[in-house]
Amino acid sequence: QTCALPISTVSVLYWRALCTTQAMVNVTVIGSGMMGRGIAACCANGGSTVKMYDTSAKQLEEGVEVARGLVKFLQDAGIGKRGGSIVGVGSMEAAVGEADFVFEAIVEDVTIKNKVFKEIEKHCPPTCIMATNTSSLSVAAISQGLSTPQRFIAAHFIGPAHLVPLVELCPCPSSNATAVPLTSEYLTSVGKKPVVLNKEIQGFLAARLQAALYREAMHLVKEGVASHEAVDSAVVNGFGRRLNQIGPFQVGDFAGVDLIQKTHATFFPQLGAYQRDVRSDSLVAQGRNGVKNLKGNYDWTPETVKEVAARRDAELLRRLKQDFAKL
Repeated sequence: QTCALPISTVSVLYWRALCTTQAMVNVTVIGSGMMGRGIAACCANGGSTVKMYDTSAKQLEEGVEVARGLVKFLQDAGIGKRGGSIVGVGSMEAAVGEADFVFEAIVEDVTIKNKVFKEIEKHCPPTCIMATNTSSLSVAAISQGLSTPQRFIAAHFIGPAHLVPLVELCPCPSSNATAVPLTSEYLTSVGKKPVVLNKEIQGFLAARLQAALYREAMHLVKEGVASHEAVDSAVVNGFGRRLNQIGPFQVGDFAGVDLIQKTHATFFPQLGAYQRDVRSDSLVAQGRNGVKNLKGNYDWTPETVKEVAARRDAELLRRLKQDFAKL
């Protein structure tokens, strides 16, 4: 049985009842790069039938193989639901013809994304919800010229998508009132933790919050207050540990709003207010692009990259097991 999603009439409660019975949700992922593979994996791991499509047959073959490997990794760890699958298909029509949801994860270019969604729209069912994975481009601009923009939204997954549960959902101005709730219900059913934006803002939530922290970290190093190693350590071994469980507003309540009101008043005016990431500007000019070429803020070796990534992923996997235990 296939989930039908008449987005103008079906209630969220009906959707929940339908997709917790015997219904199979058909998902299509457009793009088989790093994000596309992760999105396909978490949907299939949640029990969905997933089709992947890419204009590059070679990249599609590789993407499907990697995505299946990610599902096996999660299933071997005791995480997920059985019954999902991932297949690669050779045409847009075959990819989206029976889709309930289409998640696009291609190059960050408004013109290209817009063109792709116009093609998706030609071939997908009228009940299908179409979602772009962007958080940096205008959702309204991507949907420009679509004949059914009411079913178009942004669903921004956070990498590594198969391990990080957050998905940021953002409507475009013409989105139907049920498109975001239905997508949220589906993503929740496969183990994701969606958050909904009330309106679009460039960068959405997660990227902007990370940028705000990074900007002050850069400021502290640039002013000679501490080394970048010390700043990283302060985050990882200090407040970063509690942010694993409670967010900044919850932290404020536990600390005492009256207390943070006083402390923030003393140093808010001193916080860095850079309009450019001058540290990254300098590093890129020196050819220091990060782990991709083993030199960035730090000097890396293949061994240290694997060590840090393994430590990060082990913690993400531990938390993901806890999340799925509650489903």
